[in-house]
Amino acid sequence: MIDPITRLRVTSTIALCLALAGCDEPQNAYVPPPPPVVTVAKPVKRTIDDALELTGFTRGAEAVEIRARVKGFIERKLVQGGERVNPGDLLFTIDPRTFEAMVRQAEAEVAAAKASLQLAEVTVARMQKARESNAVSAQDLDKAVAERDAATAQVALAEAGLQSARLDLEFTQVRSPISGRVSLKTIDVGQLVGANDATLLATVVREDKIYVNYRVDERQVIHLRRANQNKRPGEDGRPSLPVFVALNGDSEYAHRGTFRNADNTVDPTTGTLGVEAEFDNTNGDLLPGYFVRVRALLGEREALMVPDVAVMTDQTGRFVYVVDAQGIAQRRDVVIGPVLDRQRAIERGLNADDDVVVNGIMRVRPGSPVVAKPADGSPR
Repeated sequence: MIDPITRLRVTSTIALCLALAGCDEPQNAYVPPPPPVVTVAKPVKRTIDDALELTGFTRGAEAVEIRARVKGFIERKLVQGGERVNPGDLLFTIDPRTFEAMVRQAEAEVAAAKASLQLAEVTVARMQKARESNAVSAQDLDKAVAERDAATAQVALAEAGLQSARLDLEFTQVRSPISGRVSLKTIDVGQLVGANDATLLATVVREDKIYVNYRVDERQVIHLRRANQNKRPGEDGRPSLPVFVALNGDSEYAHRGTFRNADNTVDPTTGTLGVEAEFDNTNGDLLPGYFVRVRALLGEREALMVPDVAVMTDQTGRFVYVVDAQGIAQRRDVVIGPVLDRQRAIERGLNADDDVVVNGIMRVRPGSPVVAKPADGSPR
């Protein structure tokens, strides 16, 4: 049996040996994770449409305010708001009785003036015969001729008054000058119109043709004018350029029109030039007043394309990640163009031989190493 002192010595010796053995084991150390694996692809050169993507609004090719041209009470209303009308359709009538009386008065004035002229002509003829025999003086003949000329002028004045009266009578029948649709807000029967000004009775807007107005910024205007000898489409041999429109909620530019005209000055307050395109609207798809997206084609050009998912955005703008020859990921700021078939055009910022990260983007940190694998499986 081992006494307590011996047992204590043995235990202490065993503990000391274990402690000394533990000093030879390596200490725990941080091992960094391996570089993330990403997929890269080179930009693809492709011929794309050279286009401007803008916003604009629609307006009717013709919009006419129908106003009262004479004073009176609305006698009849032959059109309701929202109806379609044709040129010459009768819309309203104004009480014509006053104007019918004015026509009769003017006709009477014309008759009286013609009678006075006839008398003056007879008098001149008699005075001329009497003057041949010296029965009247030259002064009397001159007076008769002057009276005849004044009577002739009175006839012309009376006939002009009659024409004016007949026009006023004609204006009591308010007709549409164009084909189109009448506004909902119209004048009602019994209202006095034309008392102080030309009262607005209704508005007719043509719908079979629609104009789209949009604005191009000054820098783009300068570029386009220099590229085309400061001439507009149609003036330099180019055909009218196509313009496409997408309505609110549309994913595609489904409506096709053509460039029509542009303003003659740049607005100094906005630095933009007003442009107008023309669209056939016989099917009635477009209404005046729509807010639309506009895509104006200018021609074709070469562009570098990358998958749209590779383009990132932050507060400083658009960028992509590229992997350099040492396998380090770098941020590259880019200027983007349109999207075609999920491919984004890059206007500036990339070269054709850059390796652009297209998969595993969220694992990339700028300036950190990555393991890049080409998307097509070829060796990098």
